[in-house]
Amino acid sequence: MQLSRVLRLPRKPFTELDYARHMPKEYVDRLKRVVPKKVYSGRFGAPDITRWVIHPDDYEPSNQRPWVNDELSKSLERAEQYHQAMISNKFFKLRRSKVRRMPDEKWTFLPGDLVQVMVGKDKGRQGTVMSVSRDTNEVFVEGLHCKLEVEMEGAKKLGIDEVLKWNEQPLSVEKEHVKLVDPNDNEPCEAKWVLNDAGDEYIRISMRSGFEIPVPSQAKVTYEYLLPDKYIEVEEKDTPAALVLERTYIPKLASFEDEICEEVGIKAQPPRKPTYWY
Repeated sequence: MQLSRVLRLPRKPFTELDYARHMPKEYVDRLKRVVPKKVYSGRFGAPDITRWVIHPDDYEPSNQRPWVNDELSKSLERAEQYHQAMISNKFFKLRRSKVRRMPDEKWTFLPGDLVQVMVGKDKGRQGTVMSVSRDTNEVFVEGLHCKLEVEMEGAKKLGIDEVLKWNEQPLSVEKEHVKLVDPNDNEPCEAKWVLNDAGDEYIRISMRSGFEIPVPSQAKVTYEYLLPDKYIEVEEKDTPAALVLERTYIPKLASFEDEICEEVGIKAQPPRKPTYWY
């Protein structure tokens, strides 16, 4: 059996590499509170009315993960204010964030990249990307563009001395506050994704010199493993890779429903007569 067209498509690292790429989308949306609270259906042909916990257009993007305690608390508080305003019939201003996520094919920054800061007191200095925030189009550079902040708020009330800490601040990629470093001459440059010579994977190249900017190993780290090759399978939970790659599908000139009926022994039912609404 020949490989399908989907398997022959070139790999796109800009859509695959993400620390939380194994997180289910339903779980992430639930933490963001951008899920339907109730759907009013059965409206005699009229479209359904969806009541959201927080409307997706009202979600405020953040450079923190939605499951972080502070960010989750903000989302819960925002949802509570939203529904209190609906119950009391008061005006509730929607935020309608102006931040638009950059397309995947235009995003070229990955964790572990060597970049150069273009603004602020650290202008001209180079560092390594700690993390990226796709929702806000920002990156954090290790040890650069820092701000002195209190590590624990309310420490004086507890009789504890305040501890100050340098925290990295986000740098906007959309506003060109940070640029990738060209491996050819160690100068800042812009990059783009192009197909390699084999035509099976997209690679990053410098738009100025044409040199390839390799993908760092840190970009492949997820919350499950440091490298895909070092992932430890759990025998009781994970399906072995050999069984996953085994080809067991036999194509037939029948629909999926017909195959199930034939395997289970259900006799084919005649098609239902059409019904009409007046």
